Parts: sequence; structure tokens; C-alpha cells
Amino acid sequence: MEVFYVIWRNYDETVKYVIGFLVYDKLWYFKYNNNCIDKAIKDGFRLFPDMLNKDKIYENIDLFNVFKNRYYDFSIELMKKDYGELITDKILIKYERER
Repeated sequence: MEVFYVIWRNYDETVKYVIGFLVYDKLWYFKYNNNCIDKAIKDGFRLFPDMLNKDKIYENIDLFNVFKNRYYDFSIELMKKDYGELITDKILIKYERER
């Protein structure tokens, strides 16, 4: 199992929120972090367009497009080394560890 934190930095970059968890275990799963998502929304975060239910566990055979488009040549090994940072938003994807 591969676990990644999905982190959002607020627009003045004073606070980082772990807004969700991205997990690979034969399928991809994404779940918003119930401990932080409401605070992040109050601070300006908008839910991902294809993931508007903050209580749902999303699953897909492929990495979700909102994350996949962050990597020129996608692989899990690249995701472990690269935060998938884009200049167009404040999202980072940080590898936790193998389980």
C-alpha cells in the first residue's frame, strides 16, 4: 500500500492543510481529511471539481486526473520523489511511506 498526503497551502502561504489522503492498493483511493477540510474551505480551498462530496471515499483504477496531470511522465516512483507542484495552484502531494 502506498500512501500520499494531499496538502493545500493557503494563498498567502502561511498555513498548510493536509486536505486529503491518496492511497494506492491495486486501485487508487482518495478521501478528504475530515480533521482539516472545513478549516481549509474557510481559508479559501475549493473541493476538487470531480470530488465534491467531502465525506465520500473515491476510487478509480487509474490515478485521478486532478493528480495525474501533475506529473509529466507519471509513475508511483516519481510520485514518491516529486510533490507534483504546479504553478497554477497550491496543492502538494507528499509520499508518506510504504505499508
